[in-house]
Amino acid sequence: MKRKILVMVLAAFLSLFGFAAHAADALWVASEGAKLKADHSASSETLAAVPMGTRVTVLESESRWYRVRTASGGEGWIYRGKLSDTAPEKETGDTGNLLSGLGGSNISADEAQTSRSIRGLSKETEQYTKNKKTPEAYKQALDQVLAIRVTDEQLGVFLRAGKIGEYAP
Repeated sequence: MKRKILVMVLAAFLSLFGFAAHAADALWVASEGAKLKADHSASSETLAAVPMGTRVTVLESESRWYRVRTASGGEGWIYRGKLSDTAPEKETGDTGNLLSGLGGSNISADEAQTSRSIRGLSKETEQYTKNKKTPEAYKQALDQVLAIRVTDEQLGVFLRAGKIGEYAP
């Protein structure tokens, strides 16, 4: 009986120790538009905008949210989808690449020598479409998609309406 109690106490201690170790984890903001919130809810008050690349210390986790502390001492909640366990790579400037904002992406664009490559398509992609005799209508459709611009506000409306990401129930 004493052994059972000792094992239970030891298990409780180890689980608390594990939580404490998790609570001290360092994460980095890996997404533009990360907001430090007053509570673990997208609809709660925004305390501050946290720039991409900011290192934060995890104090607590609840569902899909982390309570964090910034180096400047600010504390609040950030949606886990905005954080990464690795620091984002330093950007060398805007290449015009459609996918350049994705953290950890190794996708890059060649030098912008055509109107297509300036939007992130490489010379190799151009050659591939010529070799495969891709219909001009497909190229025009792609140009139309690449021309679409979405504002942060429009993206927020879409995420809220679809209950996606930090707006998920």
